Formats: sequence, C-alpha cells, structure tokens
Amino acid sequence: MKRTEFVFLFLLFLCSSCKNSQDTQLTPAMLAANFQQIDRAKSLIKSGDIIFRNGIDDVSRAARSMNRKDTSYSHCGIVFIENDSVFVYHALGGSYNPSQKLLREPIDSFCNPKDNDAFGIYRYGLTSGQIRLMQQTVLNYYQQGLKFDMYFNFRSDDKMYCSEFVFKSLNKAVHGTYTDYVRLDTIPFGVTTDDIFLHPDCKLVKKESFKL
Repeated sequence: MKRTEFVFLFLLFLCSSCKNSQDTQLTPAMLAANFQQIDRAKSLIKSGDIIFRNGIDDVSRAARSMNRKDTSYSHCGIVFIENDSVFVYHALGGSYNPSQKLLREPIDSFCNPKDNDAFGIYRYGLTSGQIRLMQQTVLNYYQQGLKFDMYFNFRSDDKMYCSEFVFKSLNKAVHGTYTDYVRLDTIPFGVTTDDIFLHPDCKLVKKESFKL
C-alpha cells in the first residue's frame, strides 16, 4: 500500500474511535414521529436490501466526506427479515463497537434518530437464490465474528469495513459479477458507501429524513 493511502486510511480509523458528542435535543413528540418513519419503511423492506444511514456526529461527517460522488450517507449494512423482525448486519469499529465484531441489530437501533438524520433503503435485482446465498454469506461472517478492518484494506477478507462488507457479500451472491466495479487505482480505495447505492443495478426503495 502506498504511504499516502496508508495515512489517509489510518486517519479515518482514528476518527472512527471517537464517540458521538452531539446532542440533538429531540422532543418526545419529534422522536416518536421519527420512529414512525422507520416503522412505515419496514413494510417496504425485503431481505437482501441494502440500508444506509447518515450520522450527525463528527465521525460520520468525516466518513461521508470519503464518498466518491454522493455524500448523502455515512454508513451502510444489509437487511434481513428474521422471525418477522427486521435486522441489519453491519461492520462498525472504534468506540461505537468495542468488540469490533460484525453487528446484528434491529433496524430501529441502526437508524436511531437520536444519532442520525436520514436513512435510505436500496435494492439490487437479485433472484431468490442469490438472496439466499448472500444471507448465508452474511451469517457465516457473523458466526465467525468478522472483525472491523482498522486499516481499511480492501484486499484482505479476514477483516472488513462497512462498505467492503456490504459489497463483498453482494458480490458473492452474484458470483463475482461486480468485481470490475472495484477501484484499486485511486483514493478512496476499494468501494465507498456511495459506490453501492449509485451502482446502475441498485434502485431506491425509500429515503427518509428525520425531523430535527
């Protein structure tokens, strides 16, 4: 890895070690309305959808600035419906996730309006077989305790950052069809958050902004 790439990625990791310090001062009514937006979106979700959120802290602003074209979101994960509940699998590091292991949490927690001001649900045109393969890939990562990649090294598979985890899980489902979409010749290196939702095969399902 070139020195400039290493410095860039290491600084990004340092940012991810910080806690959210912003207090949104949401009233109970505003908070309830925001969670209702999440509830309404649940009815539109299908297993295999990709979900994005935009955090309101400095860490998220730094992450968002690393996107290649569109800075709408700072983080992403993959959604699966399990026993009628919607769960998000996502790779998160720093103080937000002390274990550094791949997280599985309810969509309400992932999109928590206390920490985020927007979320979006997107969908690739996967077959049912491809969705099952992606789900099995994600569950394998989760059961193995996949760790967050502090060096943001796209070439390694034993640890992954958020958009890397989403992309590699998706790419395995389509048997490597999207490999050529990876950028290894420039910074940002690999796949950025916006690379995923700007892909021509990706369609918007629902985009919501919270009341702040």
